Amino acid sequence: MKTSALGLAALLVVGGLSVPAFAASEDSSFDSDFLVTQLNHKGVAATDVYENADNVIRAVVKQADGSSKFEYFYKDTLTPVKASVGGNTRVLSKVDTGARQAPVNEGSLLVDNFFD
Repeated sequence: MKTSALGLAALLVVGGLSVPAFAASEDSSFDSDFLVTQLNHKGVAATDVYENADNVIRAVVKQADGSSKFEYFYKDTLTPVKASVGGNTRVLSKVDTGARQAPVNEGSLLVDNFFD
């Protein structure tokens, strides 16, 4: 009886020590509160920050009119990510580069004249 009580006590102590270690292992190195504070010190009215790929963070920035928009910054320097010049961008396509007028359709869209 004495041995089992001692074993149970040892199990509880070891279990109690492993819980804080497990909680610390889930902690990530991304600290959004710190980055929001740093952006605020730089004059950016950031309200939230999200981790993005390639050392870039995405910040929700409050505008003067009260609206919010996303802005992108480099994580290590907190400088804004500049848009690519010269058409070397992965975001915009030919569809996004301007409004064009739709071609004039002479026929009715309700008539099926595919084989005519």
